[in-house]
Amino acid sequence: MLKNRIWHAALCLGFSLSLSAGTPQTVAQAVLDRLYEANGNYRIKKPKLIISPENKKVAAYSPWKNAIVLDEKVYRICQSYGRDSLSALAYILGHELVHAYQSQIKGQGLKTNFLAYDHGYKSDIRTEKVADIQGLFNAYLAGYGVLKTMPAVIEQVYREYGLMGKTLAGYPPLEERKAGAREVQAIAQNLCDIFESCNYLLAIGQTGLVCSGYEYILRFYQGREIYNNLGVAYTLSAQQFWHPQLDKYIYPVEADWFTKLSRMAAARGQEQIDPSVEPLRLAFLDKAIAHFTEAARLDPGYLPARINTLCAMNMKGSTVAALKYAEINLQQYTQGKKKRKGQELDMIEIALGITYALQPGAARKSEAEVIFSRLSKSPNVLSALYARQNGQSLRGETESGVLPEMPLPESFRQVAAQMQLGRTGDMERIDLDEKAGIRFAQQQGPGAATVVFSNATGNLISLLRFPNRLAPDVTVLPPQEDLAHSAYRNMVAAKDGFYLKSVRDNVVLKVDARGRVLEMVKYVEH
Repeated sequence: MLKNRIWHAALCLGFSLSLSAGTPQTVAQAVLDRLYEANGNYRIKKPKLIISPENKKVAAYSPWKNAIVLDEKVYRICQSYGRDSLSALAYILGHELVHAYQSQIKGQGLKTNFLAYDHGYKSDIRTEKVADIQGLFNAYLAGYGVLKTMPAVIEQVYREYGLMGKTLAGYPPLEERKAGAREVQAIAQNLCDIFESCNYLLAIGQTGLVCSGYEYILRFYQGREIYNNLGVAYTLSAQQFWHPQLDKYIYPVEADWFTKLSRMAAARGQEQIDPSVEPLRLAFLDKAIAHFTEAARLDPGYLPARINTLCAMNMKGSTVAALKYAEINLQQYTQGKKKRKGQELDMIEIALGITYALQPGAARKSEAEVIFSRLSKSPNVLSALYARQNGQSLRGETESGVLPEMPLPESFRQVAAQMQLGRTGDMERIDLDEKAGIRFAQQQGPGAATVVFSNATGNLISLLRFPNRLAPDVTVLPPQEDLAHSAYRNMVAAKDGFYLKSVRDNVVLKVDARGRVLEMVKYVEH
């Protein structure tokens, strides 16, 4: 799973749609808090926020105070955007928050100036563009629609601050600022498109392309979520090199159960991994652990990275070290004051159960059986399915094949049948991985977007992304009901819901936390 948990809907819905619901200080602070949390780098102390009546700089970051100063005037400008007001504010605050992470800003004691951009004292155009790109992507991950508000905000700021049609020392002309904005907006849009596409590819099982995509994003943005997701992709890539004894368990990092169980069925009777491919498997797992470790370094309280590290250690066969890691880093969250609740606790316990199951001796295996038996009755159905599957694997029981997948709602099957990929030969492509020759392209068409991953030999996989406008109220998770168990074998949890794959229809649905279908993707593996 991308984050091993489904974020609560309140993360996306718990903020006002405008800036009129509170004071400038409280509303802007809430936006800054959300941006800081989405980035997940807690090694840098969160800047304090100061609302200024001076109205001279729009916004600025002061390293010696570790403070972001926001003009009252620009707050009112953002307020005028109504439903997009929080996104407008997130663009400005996101830019300054990135400056708080930039070592050269802190190291040289530089004070930034949003209005002066790179024309201010000792300012640098690359530093400012990086702040724009990272700030836009950070705000996108936090759920703000900054990409569409950015150009209008810049122009209105120039108008309200009296810079329209003027050439003043220390301030870039509007056209120069707009040209720079178009450049960074295009880069940030590509990052968002690659990120979304990689989420779909993970559900489809194209882990190699996912690794190339996330590695590309890391060149521009180094956030907790990207490191964790890249680690997941490398972990799943390792399972291409099947280890019968270690991979018989369903780890709480799985993305594609359909493929997993098919491999499990094919490998019955096989006792050991092919020695010639074991080094390749270990190399992938070492990369995965390195990225999970970096995610946990940025945010020591980020438990998904710790759970994933434990899974990867077990998949390496480092079962003794895994047990010690679990006792130090995870066991405390299953008891006492630090005990977690809900699905996150279940996933910790499932990872612990697998760790016990892989230890020598009957006593530890009995502990694993107790965990799997108890969690098989969990109200969190995904957790219950993990527990039942792992209990069967522990007891040496076998399934009678892979359960059939849950059929898509008929309205979506009809739409999917009509979705046709257009021409892709003339699409402008960017290099994701020059060494491997992997390239990415996207083209927006009438009501849908075509995405292509390719190499020198041609297209590898094509996606047709189609926002669900025809049946916005149709759900795959009706209130008070649950998905068929088999559907969870093709589900990837995400921060705002999950992705559900239909192998039969070559379709992936993006579903929100309420079960509503936001987007459907038809895919073709060439």
